Amino acid sequence: MLGESIAAAAVAVRGAFDRNHDAGALYTLAIGGLLMVFAMWWLYFARPAHTLLATTHQAHPKRFTWAYGHYLIFASAAAAGAGLAAYAELVTRSTDVPSVAASAAVTLPVAIFLLTTWAVHIRPHQQSTVEQFAYPGAAIAVLAAAQSPAPALVAGLLAAALVVVVTVADRAGGERL
Repeated sequence: MLGESIAAAAVAVRGAFDRNHDAGALYTLAIGGLLMVFAMWWLYFARPAHTLLATTHQAHPKRFTWAYGHYLIFASAAAAGAGLAAYAELVTRSTDVPSVAASAAVTLPVAIFLLTTWAVHIRPHQQSTVEQFAYPGAAIAVLAAAQSPAPALVAGLLAAALVVVVTVADRAGGERL
């Protein structure tokens, strides 16, 4: 899904560059989109799935949440690419879509991805207090990025910051609950 998101955004941004529009806005969109997708990939694969599955399958309710939670993870990953493509259209064409709605098309899927990844992969097997608050806090900040003039770049920077925070906490052993 994340690869398809990159492909959709790349096609949209390339098409926008071909129409010779605001290059600065397109560069921030492209950089932010790459940051978002790379951060989403890192956060999803930060924990080995086999260790999560080994403990998750011991309890039936957790197994159900893990399996069906992936529908939201995959759907939000796909929607992130579609949101980037929609925002590229807003940058290059005059549309009737309000910029906040187009910005939300970029930020909302990323926020859903962060919350769902946290709920499915992190929360059931939580190791640190940092993870308890970092994912939901980052999701709220990403949603607020819809008000920014460069929502993809701000959301990408926030997601990259979450990667740094979570990685440092994991390496340091984190603050145990």
